[in-house]
Amino acid sequence: MRSKLELFKRYSMFFGGILFNALGVAFITRSMLGTGPTSCIPYVLSLLEINKFLTFGTFTFLFNTLLLLLQVILLRKNFKPIQLLQIAVNLLFSVLVDVAMFFTRGLVLDHYILALVYTVVGCILRAFGVSCSVVADVVMLSTEAFVKAVAEVSKKEFSICKLVSDMTMTAISAVLSFVLFEKINGVREGTLITVLLVGPISKFFTNRMDFAHHYFEMDGEFVYEQKLKLQEGKRLVITITSLAGSGGRVIARLLAEKLSIPVYDKELIDMVASRGHFPKLFVKNHNEKLYSNIAESFLLENYNFNNLNFRSYRNLFNTQCDVISELAEKEDCIIVGHCSNYVLRNSPNVLNIFISANEEDRLEYMQYKYKINRKQAEQKIRRQDHDTERYYQHFTGIHWRDSSTYHLTIDSSLLGYQGTVDLLEKLVRKHYLDVDKVKVVNRKSFLAKLFDR
Repeated sequence: MRSKLELFKRYSMFFGGILFNALGVAFITRSMLGTGPTSCIPYVLSLLEINKFLTFGTFTFLFNTLLLLLQVILLRKNFKPIQLLQIAVNLLFSVLVDVAMFFTRGLVLDHYILALVYTVVGCILRAFGVSCSVVADVVMLSTEAFVKAVAEVSKKEFSICKLVSDMTMTAISAVLSFVLFEKINGVREGTLITVLLVGPISKFFTNRMDFAHHYFEMDGEFVYEQKLKLQEGKRLVITITSLAGSGGRVIARLLAEKLSIPVYDKELIDMVASRGHFPKLFVKNHNEKLYSNIAESFLLENYNFNNLNFRSYRNLFNTQCDVISELAEKEDCIIVGHCSNYVLRNSPNVLNIFISANEEDRLEYMQYKYKINRKQAEQKIRRQDHDTERYYQHFTGIHWRDSSTYHLTIDSSLLGYQGTVDLLEKLVRKHYLDVDKVKVVNRKSFLAKLFDR
C-alpha cells in the first residue's frame, strides 16, 4: 500500500511528465513535418477550423475519450473503475497541448534544417515526459491504455499491438486528410522521426531515473547504523556475488557441500516463475540483465517501454525479492547473485560475500567453461559484468561492487577455488555471523511531517 506522501510524489512526477509530453507534441507539430502517430488524427481534424473551440487540444480530448470507450467495450467486466481517472488525465493533457501550441506559435520556420531541429527537440521533450509518466507508475493516457486493453484481449505482445495501433492511426489520418483536404496533412517525415526517436530516448532517460524509486519510498533522511557480532548456534544464510569468471558459482556449490546446506542459483528461476506466474522463458531471459540486443531493444522498448512493461520488470524483481526473503527465513542456505545481498541487507544471520579474481584467471575460467577463445572470453566477461552492473543499479540504486554492501570481499586468485572454500568454511564453522537488525534513524522531511498530520 502506497503512502499519501509517496502518491503525492508519484503524481507530481506524472503531471510533470504530462507537461513535457504536451510541450513535445507542440514542438513536433509546429515543425510542420508531421506529428506523432497518436496525435495525427486529432491534428488533422483540428485543421478543419469549424469552431474556435474545436482546437487541437479539444480533438485530442475527444479522441482519447473515444479510446476510453473502446477500452470499456473490449474489457467489459475486466474494466476497472479506477481507469476512469484517464478522463482527468486526458483533459489535463489536452489543455496543456493547447497551451503549448499557443506559446510555440511564434517559432520561426525559415529553413528545413530548423524544422528538423524543432522535431528532434520535440522528440526529446516528449521522451522525457514519457519517462516521467512511466516511472511514476500511477495512471496511463488513453492512447497507451487502449493498446494495453487490445493486448490483453488478443493475448498478443504489447509491442506488436502498439506497432499495429500506430500504423493504423497513421493510415487513418492520411486517408482522413486526403478526403477532407485532397492532400496529406500531419503525416510526413516528422512522423517517422518521432517513431524512431521517442522510444530509444525515453529508454535513455528512464534508465537514469533509478533514483526515483528510492525517492518515492523515502520519507526523510535515513542514517543506517549496523552492528556485527559473532554468535554460535545461529542459523546462517550466505549470499555470494561475484565478477564474471571469478568462480563465484563454483565456490558456492563447493561451500554448500562442505556445510551440507542447499544452494540457490539458477534454481531461483523456476521458483520465481512459479511464485509470480511468469513464463519461465521470461524469467530466464531477464535473469540479472535488462534488454541489450539493439533490435530487440528498439522494438520492445520503443513500442513496449511503458507502464505495462515497466511493471513486468518491477514485478519480476519484487517477486524475486519475496522468494529470497522467504528462503532466508525458513532455512540455512547459500544464495548466489540476484541482488540477494541487497534484498537481505537488513536481515539477521546473513553473511554477504563478494568474490573477485585477477583478469588472467577469469579469462582462463571462461575459456575452459564455454570452450571459447581468449577474445570471446574477454567479450563475454565485459558483457556479463555490464549486464549485472546495469541490473543492480537499475533496481537498487547502488553499485554492485561497492564493498560497503558486503561483509567479506575475497580474491579467489589468491587461494584458488578450493582454498577460498576452505577459508570460508573455517570462518562459518567457528563463528556463525549474526547481524543485529539495522537501526534506522529517520529524520523526516517537511513533506513527510505534513502528510502525517
